[in-house]
Amino acid sequence: MDGGNDSLSDNEGALLCEIMREQPVTAYQLVRAYERSPVGRFNKSKGQIYPLIRRLRQRGLIEASSVAGDKRGTEQLALTGLGRAALRLWAQDVRDHHTLLEDPLRTKMLAFEVLDEAEILAWVSRAQAALREKRAELDRYDATVTAPYRALIYANAVLSLESRIEWLEQVRKALIEK
Repeated sequence: MDGGNDSLSDNEGALLCEIMREQPVTAYQLVRAYERSPVGRFNKSKGQIYPLIRRLRQRGLIEASSVAGDKRGTEQLALTGLGRAALRLWAQDVRDHHTLLEDPLRTKMLAFEVLDEAEILAWVSRAQAALREKRAELDRYDATVTAPYRALIYANAVLSLESRIEWLEQVRKALIEK
């Protein structure tokens, strides 16, 4: 890319995927898509998306064209050939941090020694409730989205949520049996 072999970050790859899927797309439409998504944690704010778009344009991975008749200067974004090639390399890459994802719930367990058993059990209940609500949100969102491999992506998200709920049930049982 841009004369170098810089690989894409996951944020960049995710944004390029969204641009490829929706192109031509405005920056505002990208912000809205990320705001609506219950699964993505990348690029959730304008403060992240607009600088990322600027960097991807500077690297020649996306191009912008003016929207005809728009007096606000709105631009539509699309992948360049270089952007498609970079996205192709990113899609094929499996990195170490992709294999065991960060889990803040798991990390919080390291602080359980400062809580009493009742506080831990209450936390487990709140965490399970939050995961169930996220599952309901995911189900509602799934009914509104079209994407390649949508069913498989949805299945991965569901399995992830369900496994975390089950893991929290194991935590609860271990505390009760203690």
